[in-house]
Order: sequence, then structure tokens, then C-alpha cells
Amino acid sequence: MASLQRALVNLEMLSDDINALSSDELNTVTHIHLLHSVLEELKNAEATVVFETEASFHKILQGSLFEPIFERKRMVGVYTKLVGYVITAWEASNKANAILIDNFDASADKRLELLQVKAIRAKSQLKTVATAMGQNDYEKFTQALGLIAQEWQWDTLRARF
Repeated sequence: MASLQRALVNLEMLSDDINALSSDELNTVTHIHLLHSVLEELKNAEATVVFETEASFHKILQGSLFEPIFERKRMVGVYTKLVGYVITAWEASNKANAILIDNFDASADKRLELLQVKAIRAKSQLKTVATAMGQNDYEKFTQALGLIAQEWQWDTLRARF
């Protein structure tokens, strides 16, 4: 099996795993771990998609869950960026919240500020790419990756930052 096809199959399985999570498991360590795996598979796919023409790429995608999502081969790179921004924002926000709750010491102000800036920057970059994609394509992205929390929704993303 070609490595692009293998990456697509792995992405489908990961998407199924994410969408099989219960509502209590979404936005947890399990979900973020699956998103890290999605990011790795997207990077694998992105590395091999450059060797494909648009026609051969669409032929490989036929019948795939990602056929309506990856309308052009450059969308693989867009998804890679989006998932990276989501992970960065999520992890920075969680670390900042942990500092506020558990670990507020003398040096916490600086760490907190750095983490908050990192989260805001990632969400801003996410908004920029999402806006360029358009609402329909962005909603395909959030649906495929189980990003149903309010902070990832189109209206919330567009209203912030």
C-alpha cells in the first residue's frame, strides 16, 4: 500500500476513534493524544502528497472519508497547520489554567503570561486560516476531529481576537 494511502487509512481510523469518544471524553487527554496522532499522519500525508498530481490525488481519495474534505491536495497542508494550532492553543491554555489553580508561585506570573500569549497567538493563527478556508470547510474540519467545544466553533472563533 502506498504511503499516502496508508496515511489516509490511518487518518480515517483516527477520525473514527475521535468521533467514537463519548461527550465526556472529548476535550480530554485522550482526545488531545488522538489529535497528536492525527497531526503525525497529516505530516506523513503532506510529505507524500507533493509527488501526486491533483488527478492522482483525487483517484487515491475516491471512496475515502476525506474525499469531500481534501478537495485539493494543498488542503492536507492546511489541515496540518490547523491541527497544530488547535493542539498548541489547547495545551497552552491547559497549562495556564493549571498554573492558576495549582502552581501559582513567585515565577508563575511570567510563565502564565507566556502561555497565555502562546494560546492567543495559536488561536489567532487558527482564525486566520479558518477565515481563508470559509465556514463550510472549517466546519468539516471541526466535525472530522471532534472539535465540538464552543471555543472551536465558527461563530466563537470569528467573534474572538
